[in-house]
Amino acid sequence: MRITRETLIELARRETEQRAAIGDVVSGYIIGSVARDDPLLGGTADIDLVLIHQGPPPETREVVRLSEQVHLDIAHHIRDLYSQPRELRVHPWLGPAMCEPIFLYDPQHFFEWAQAGARGRFYRPDHVYARARAFLIMARQSVSVIKLSDRWIKTYTRAILEAANAVACLTGFPVAGRRVALELEQASTDLGHPEVYGGFLHLLGIDAIHPNDTSELLSAWTRSFDQASELSSEPELAPCRRSYYLSGFQAILEAGRPDAIIWTLLTTWERAIHSLKVSARAALFLPVWEGALEQLRLTSAGSEARNDELERYIDQMEEIVESWAERNGA
Repeated sequence: MRITRETLIELARRETEQRAAIGDVVSGYIIGSVARDDPLLGGTADIDLVLIHQGPPPETREVVRLSEQVHLDIAHHIRDLYSQPRELRVHPWLGPAMCEPIFLYDPQHFFEWAQAGARGRFYRPDHVYARARAFLIMARQSVSVIKLSDRWIKTYTRAILEAANAVACLTGFPVAGRRVALELEQASTDLGHPEVYGGFLHLLGIDAIHPNDTSELLSAWTRSFDQASELSSEPELAPCRRSYYLSGFQAILEAGRPDAIIWTLLTTWERAIHSLKVSARAALFLPVWEGALEQLRLTSAGSEARNDELERYIDQMEEIVESWAERNGA
């Protein structure tokens, strides 16, 4: 099958209409890379589909394999979530998602109504500033619990991205997905603050490894992910996500950008290791994982120093946000 944006949209439309015919789906829309007209990376794509249900959905997230190259990543929302659309315009994730989606199914015009309210004055400086502040609050909340977390890498990397997105969303949209680092670098450049991306990389330990080391890290990631996907029902570890991530990593590496895979590599690898621990199958994979963390200087022994660096990074991002707000009258 030749993968085009039109094909991906039609696949999502068909899935949405089939579910609406037998369930309580009232609206469906596409966000993410398909909506931005840049779905393919390494010959693979996921379709970020949001389904709005009349009542509470049976699950919040679902991954559906369509082919070796394509899968649906479905978020299930309850209709009530959209009852106050003007409040959603300052939501750090939902606001941007509702700004420029692709409408698929909306016979009652419910999402059209909600989207109009959320999109209205989306780019007004005070609304942009509110979304940036929301990311800063999220980052500080993550830091406040980081010492209590039994999954330090998960909390630490989440806080890094939340802090970085406080600045990235000043360009309009937060960064996410397989191109998260590349998009952050572009946002940093557009805003004239290269230290945003530079600090992001430093906190991930990029300056401690050689570019050639990423191939070994990728091989170890693949082994862990393969085992975890067999044992876990978690959507993020679904077998079809393996080729999606792996082909993306390889495409970015072939472009000479090993720095741009580390955040996604770390977060998905940590998730796989956690799943293996829960299944009591982690023993074979922990030594390589811990070796990678040692190489990146992200061990528990060094976590206190890293946490301090993270807090300074958040402070730095806040200064950029406040300076932007002052210049733009937010």
